[in-house]
Amino acid sequence: MVIAYVLFFIAGLTFGYAVEGWARWLPLLFPIALALGAVASSGLDGALIFRLILALLVTVAGIVLGQLLDQRSTGREAAA
Repeated sequence: MVIAYVLFFIAGLTFGYAVEGWARWLPLLFPIALALGAVASSGLDGALIFRLILALLVTVAGIVLGQLLDQRSTGREAAA
């Protein structure tokens, strides 16, 4: 179960660092798509909603960290 959150974080980190503009937020579609598939097959329950919210928060944390790393590396390049 933990590996899914690690993958969401890595996807957010990668997109946050490497992609410009609104496309940085595309990794948020990954957990939403998986949750929609789970709802279609098993129905909606509280555990699914909790896991979706957790996955979205982990993905957003990865995106924000990727953006910070991108800004930091850009600042170093400009200073050099």
